[in-house]
Amino acid sequence: MYRTDDGPKTSMTGRQNELRRLGAALDDGAHGGTVRALVTGEPGIGRTTLLQACAAAARARGWITVEVRCPPHEHLPPFGLARHLAGRLAALLPPEHPRRTALDAVAHPPADRTGPADPTPVAADVVLGHVRAALTVLTAGAPVLLGLDDAHRADAASLDFLHRALLAPPLARVVLVASARDGENRSGGGPGALPELLAGARQLPLTGLAPSQSAALLRRVARRAPAPDVAAECHRACAGNPALLTEVARVLRERPADRAGAPLAAALRPAAVAELIGTRLAGLDPNAGKVALAIAVAETHSAAEPLLVSHLSGLTLAETLAAVDLLVCMHLVADDDTLYLRHRVVREALLGRMTLMARNAAHLAAATHLHGKQAPADRIADHLAASTVTLDEPWAAPVLLRAGQKALAAREPQRARRYLAHAVRAASGADRRTAVLELVDAEIGIDLQAGLREAVRTLEETTEDALRLPLLARISTARYLGTDPGATARTTPAPDYARPDWHPVHALLDGLAAYPLPDTARRTGERLAPEEPGPGCPETGGADCCGADRAAADAVVRALRSHLTCRPADAVHGAREALRAEGGLCLHPVLRLMALMILAWNGRDADVTSHLRLHHDCGHCHAHPLHRALLLPVTAHLALLRGRLRTAHDRLGASLDALAHYGTRPQHPLLIWLVGMLAEVRLAMGRGPEARALLHEHGCLDGPAPDRLHREVWLTRARLRADGGDLAGVAADLAELTDAPGGPTGGVHTYVHTVDLLTQVGRHVQARETARTLLRVAEAMGTPRERGIALRVLGALGGAPEGEDLLREAMRLLAAAEADFDLAHAAADLALLLFDDGRYEEATAELSTALELADRCGARPLALRVRQRLAAAEGRSADRSPLGGVLKLTKREKQILIDAVRGSTNERIATTLHITRRTVELHLSSAYRKLDITGRKDFPHLFRTAGLWPLLVDSAAT
Repeated sequence: MYRTDDGPKTSMTGRQNELRRLGAALDDGAHGGTVRALVTGEPGIGRTTLLQACAAAARARGWITVEVRCPPHEHLPPFGLARHLAGRLAALLPPEHPRRTALDAVAHPPADRTGPADPTPVAADVVLGHVRAALTVLTAGAPVLLGLDDAHRADAASLDFLHRALLAPPLARVVLVASARDGENRSGGGPGALPELLAGARQLPLTGLAPSQSAALLRRVARRAPAPDVAAECHRACAGNPALLTEVARVLRERPADRAGAPLAAALRPAAVAELIGTRLAGLDPNAGKVALAIAVAETHSAAEPLLVSHLSGLTLAETLAAVDLLVCMHLVADDDTLYLRHRVVREALLGRMTLMARNAAHLAAATHLHGKQAPADRIADHLAASTVTLDEPWAAPVLLRAGQKALAAREPQRARRYLAHAVRAASGADRRTAVLELVDAEIGIDLQAGLREAVRTLEETTEDALRLPLLARISTARYLGTDPGATARTTPAPDYARPDWHPVHALLDGLAAYPLPDTARRTGERLAPEEPGPGCPETGGADCCGADRAAADAVVRALRSHLTCRPADAVHGAREALRAEGGLCLHPVLRLMALMILAWNGRDADVTSHLRLHHDCGHCHAHPLHRALLLPVTAHLALLRGRLRTAHDRLGASLDALAHYGTRPQHPLLIWLVGMLAEVRLAMGRGPEARALLHEHGCLDGPAPDRLHREVWLTRARLRADGGDLAGVAADLAELTDAPGGPTGGVHTYVHTVDLLTQVGRHVQARETARTLLRVAEAMGTPRERGIALRVLGALGGAPEGEDLLREAMRLLAAAEADFDLAHAAADLALLLFDDGRYEEATAELSTALELADRCGARPLALRVRQRLAAAEGRSADRSPLGGVLKLTKREKQILIDAVRGSTNERIATTLHITRRTVELHLSSAYRKLDITGRKDFPHLFRTAGLWPLLVDSAAT
C-alpha cells in the first residue's frame, strides 16, 4: 500500500479483508441509520490509503462521498473541521438551494473578522441545523459516506459538533469512516471528544503486511522483483509496515540491478524514514525523539533497559518512562520491561542521522555505564564492538575476550568474531595471544577455507614463539577434519598452509580406513619416514618441529596396524613411541587421539592417564577447543570400561557436537568412528531408538562392507537388528564382519559382542572359536581386566564345572580392575549356570549382585534381563507372561524352539538333531503351550517382550 510518485493516484497491496468489512458497513448504512467505523494502526500502516479505497468503492456504488482530512493541530483553527465539512456539503448542494448560502457563510467567514473563530453557542446551533438539513437533502438521493482522515488531529469543538450532527437524532443512510493513529489521539480533541463520537464504532486495527504482500509491494515500487532473501529481510526489518517498505523499495530502485544481492545496509536506513519519525515525534513530545534515539543506540543484540536509555538521553527516569509510554502507544516500541524499536529500519534510520563520532561516543558511554553496573560481558562488549574507536580502559580487553569465549561456547561464531577482533586491537600480552587464537577458532567455525587462510596470514605475521605453535595446531587440526581429500581435485586446489607435508599425513590417516593399506597410503607413509632435525631447527618448542610430526605419524600408523593385526605388544610399543614426539602431537592432535586409544584398547590405563595429565599441562594446545574435544573419546572409553555409561555417553556426545560444529565433513572416518562408539554406549544404556537414529543420521544403517576402522559401527547395527528380531540381517552382517581381515579396533568388547551375536543366530562353533581368539589376545595384552573379560565370555559358553571355574576367575579379575559393567555380566552368566545346576540360592545371590552393578552402571537392558530372571526364578511371572514359561521348558524344547525361531524348518531340525519330525512337532507344541503362543506366526512376540529372547538363548547355551 503506497502513494505513487506520479501524482495522487493510490495503489494498495493486501487489505482485502479490511475492504470486505468496510463494504459490509456500506451495505448496512445503505439500508439503515448512521454506521460508524474506525481504522487504527501505527504510523505508516496504510489508514489513509484504505479510506481512499473505501471512498472509491462507495462512489462506484453511486454513493455521495465527503472526504475530510484533518491537518496538524498548529494549522487547524478552532472549529476548523466543522467549517471544512460545511464547505464540502455546500459544494454538493444545488446552486439555488437556500442552505448552500448559509453553509458557504460558515465555511468562509468575512475576511475582516478578528478575535476567536469559534461561533457563539447560538450560531453553532444554527450551523448544526444547516448541516443536518444538507445531509437530509443529500441522503434522499443516495447514501452518504463521510471520510474523516487523521481524526486524532481534530479539535474538541469540531468533534463535538460532528457528534451532535450525526447522532442527535441519528441520520439515515450516513456512514462515517474515520482513521486515527494509535497513541496520538490523546493530543487531539481533548479528553473524551473522539471516543464519544466513535462510541460503538466497528474497529478495524491494521497490522503489518504478510511476507508475500511485502514482496509484492517491494516489486511494484522498486520496479523489479527483489531476491527472496532480500524481500524477506526487508519484511522483517519493516515488520510489514507499508510506508517503511515503500521508502526501502525506493532506495532499492535507485541501486543498480546487478547489485540487487548486495548488503542492504543503505536500503535499510532511508533518510526519509528518520525525517518522518523525527518530525512526528517532535510534534508530540520533545522528549520522545531523544528517547527513541537512545533506544536505537542502547539495543544491540539484546533489548535496552530503561536506566541505560535514561542515561543516554540525559532525561530523568520519570521523563524517560513517560516518553516510552507514548512510543509504546504508537507501536514504535514493544510494551515490555526491556525496550527495543519494533522496526529495525527505524532504528537504522535514526542511527544513520548520527555522525560516526556521535555514535562512537554514545556506544562507549553505554559500555562504561554498563560496566559500572556490572552488566554481563556480552552486553558491554556489544557496545565496545559497535564503536570504531577502541576504549582506552584496562577493563575493556578482558570484557571483550570473555564475551568472545562465551559466544564461541554458545556456537555463535559471527558474534564471537566481532568481539574478538576488537579484543585483539585492545589487548596486549597474554590476553592478546588468547584473543588471536580464539579469533582463529571463530573464523574457522564460520568458513573453513577463509578461516584457514586468515590463520596462515596471522602465522606469517607473528613473531611470537608462544603463538606460532598453537596456530600451527589449529591449522593442522581444522584442515584434517574439514578437508575432503577426494574433493580437492574437483574444486579449487587447496592453498599451501605453510606445511606441505600436512596433507600427506592426513591422507595417510584417511587411508587407514581401508584394508589392506592402499598403495598410495603406503607410499605416503614411506615418504613420511622420520627425519633428523636440520641444523637450523630449534631443539625444543620450535614452531616448525621439523621431523617430529613425521615421526609421530609413522609411529602411530605402525601402532595402529599392529593393533588391527592382533599384535598387542607391538601396538603398545608404537603408541608409546608416538607419544614421546610431543611436538608432532601438538601439530596433529588426531595422532595423539589414535595413540591414546591404542593404549586404552590394549588395557594400558595408567599410561593413558599419565599422558592425559601431561596434555592438560601443555600450554601450546590444551586451550584449543578442538584439541580438548579430540581427547573426550579417550576418557569416554575409560569411563565405559569402568562401567560409567552416563559419563561415557556425555563425553562422546560433546566430542561429536564439537567436531560437527567445527566443520568436520559428514563422512569423515573419525566422525563415523565416534558415531559407532556413541551408538554402542546408547545400546548398552537401553536407548536403542536413539542409537538407530544416530546411525541413520550418518548413513550407517545401510552401507558397504565394514572397513577396519569402522567394524564397531556395523557390529552395533547388527545388535540393533537382533533386538528387532531380524536374525537373517544379523547373520548377513556377521558374515561381512567375520570375513573381513584384521582384528577389532574397539578392543576386547568387539569380540564380546561378536560372540553374543553368533550365539543368538546359532553359530555356536564359530562363537566358541571367537571366544578362544579373544582369550589368546587378552593373554597377549597381559592385563587383568582384558583377561577377565575373555574368561567371562568363554565361561558363559561352557557348562559346569569348567564354565563355573572360568566365570569365578573372571569375576575375581574384574572386581580387582573395578570393571563393574563386565562384572555385572559375569555375575548374571554365573547365575544362569548355577540355575541349570539346581543351585537356586547361589544363583539368586549372583543375580542380586548383577542387578546392583547394572543399576549402578546405568545398563538398563542388563538390569531388565536380570530382574526378569529373578522374577522367573521366583515364579512371580509364571502365570502372567511368557517370561515365566522359559524355566518350564526342557533343554530339548529350548533347543528346538530356538532353531525354529532362527528359521529352520521341522525337517531340517529333525535332521540336525537326529530325531523324527513327529518328535520335533511334539516338542514345539509343548513349548508353544508353556510360552502362551500358538505357533510360528507368534514368534515376533518373543522379541516384543523385552529380554525374553536373550533369556531363552542364554538358558539354552548353559
